[in-house]
Amino acid sequence: MASRTADYPLIVIGAGAAGNGASERASEAGIPHIVLEASHRAGGRGLTEILDGIPVDLGCHWMHCASRNPYVRIADAFGFDYLETERYDYEMFFDGAWLPASDWEDFKRFREDSYRRVDARYRRDPSDSIFSAIDNDNRWSAHMHYWWSLLHSNDVDEVSVQDAVEFDETDEDWPVRQGYGALIARQAESRPVRFNSEVTAIDWGVSPIRLETGAGVVRADRVILTVSTGVLSSGRLAFRPALPEWKLAAIDALPLGNSNYQFFSFEPGTFGSDPPGNIHYQEGDVSMAIRMRPFGTDCVFTSTGGRFAWWLEKQGMLASRAHLEDALVRIYGASIRKELRVFKVSAWGHDPFVQGAYSSQKPGCRDMRPRLAEPLSDALYFAGEATSSEYMNTAHGAYLSGRRAVERLLESA
Repeated sequence: MASRTADYPLIVIGAGAAGNGASERASEAGIPHIVLEASHRAGGRGLTEILDGIPVDLGCHWMHCASRNPYVRIADAFGFDYLETERYDYEMFFDGAWLPASDWEDFKRFREDSYRRVDARYRRDPSDSIFSAIDNDNRWSAHMHYWWSLLHSNDVDEVSVQDAVEFDETDEDWPVRQGYGALIARQAESRPVRFNSEVTAIDWGVSPIRLETGAGVVRADRVILTVSTGVLSSGRLAFRPALPEWKLAAIDALPLGNSNYQFFSFEPGTFGSDPPGNIHYQEGDVSMAIRMRPFGTDCVFTSTGGRFAWWLEKQGMLASRAHLEDALVRIYGASIRKELRVFKVSAWGHDPFVQGAYSSQKPGCRDMRPRLAEPLSDALYFAGEATSSEYMNTAHGAYLSGRRAVERLLESA
């Protein structure tokens, strides 16, 4: 039960995957609580929308590390469909021409060599950057830089090798037919969420903790905070007293980069009956991985990462449309333009309740994720993908971190 002056024993801030995990575990433990969500919707960085009748994920899309990912079980429980394997066949279109299969094999060798170099640098100094570890003069370097920007949402000179190595990869990436974001939102339907309830200040120096929201003040004995490091570093959420320097250092060390999806629907039959599952594209310094007809739908998509993602988002929707459309024209010819139907793009950098994509640890820093996860005064607990040392940048990492925060709370009770 709550103390006499608290409204709730526990308040969870944020109804994304981490908030879902925390709320579920709190319910299992019999802890009365509410979830305060700033937005009008649940899901956080999981967001599924409909493009020309096709569900598309504007945020998290793949159930990474599927054999260890609790969202596979959750998808089964809710009747969501997913592909246990995805088409990994690739064609390469570089500087105006299709490349032979031997070049794909050459790229794979370079990729594996890059991973080995990063592993070796990690053993020497986990705080070094990915950029410092790899061969940046190879013909495939620019495309590999792009690939890493998708994995980390920051560029290779902005990410420590610790992040690259300590992610517990299983190479099982299963997309959800109805949308991963839709799955996370469905999960939240049974949670006690209050929408449009942005917390603007947390007074954690008093007991119970005092939370200021647009709807007034609410008090809790304990709080689990799941907001992004983008929000934590922005000043949008005030803390009284100010967070200690060691906590601020952890937030600063784990900034959000940016990563956005661009989608086109197209006329049926545009790309033939059996287009490649994926096209690796390079034109000058522009790199893309274009996914063709996911789940057999009349849709293609690509994604951007790092500084380029920030830049392109600021240019607006038409620039993002041209980014993908021009690549498709370069590959298939100008006649493709009339076959393209509806365009959709994400803009995570402009979402005030996220302010970016996902976190990466800066070079020069190490072991900052567990530091970010450390609670303050047995009162204020932290969760979210940025607190996960093994599944950072993922929905399931966020979900597990929320459950872990409640476990820590129970251990301290």
